[in-house]
Amino acid sequence: MDNKKNLLIIVGVAVLAVILVAVIVLVGGKKQGGTNKLGSNKVQVAPTNLDVEKPIATPEQVASAQPVVEGSSKVVDNVVVTPEGKPVKTNVQPGSPEAPQQTAPVAVEKLPSNTIKLGASAEGFKPNTFEVKAGQLTTLSLTSTDGITHVFMFDEPSLSAVAIGVGPSETRAITFNAPKAGEYAFRCDVPGHAGRGETGKMIVK
Repeated sequence: MDNKKNLLIIVGVAVLAVILVAVIVLVGGKKQGGTNKLGSNKVQVAPTNLDVEKPIATPEQVASAQPVVEGSSKVVDNVVVTPEGKPVKTNVQPGSPEAPQQTAPVAVEKLPSNTIKLGASAEGFKPNTFEVKAGQLTTLSLTSTDGITHVFMFDEPSLSAVAIGVGPSETRAITFNAPKAGEYAFRCDVPGHAGRGETGKMIVK
């Protein structure tokens, strides 16, 4: 009788250990997936209530983090950050140290599949409308398709730092976290280009 009780206790402990290991592996896998799979098609959203003045990572962690596109700002826990580990600011001067950084010229085929790819020409932006979720980790690229210079900018001052300038036939990209829900108009900032129809709209849900 004692042997049977001992056997049942051993089996019970073994089953609990297996369940515990399975839970640990599952939780660990979910954490990894949310942080590191920048190239996946899953929509990745930043944590809410971010304080842009407080670092969310050390400079060492940022140095080892990956950008979505080489040359753009690094990403930590689905948040675009400065080299010091603070969330970037989108209401500052484009290209400033606190702003999300655009890449050097890049080949379109090297962009992740979930990149929002815009072409700019005298005929306008193609596409001229795109949709994202609030807080979404968003990579936007701009290509000059008519061989002249174009500059993508939002009309909204809170998104002034999200800007891309391209020379003839260039493609560049920028990564940022989408703002709160709403509609945000954008334009080509080269004089005369918006007036001829180089405008569009980002819809955030």
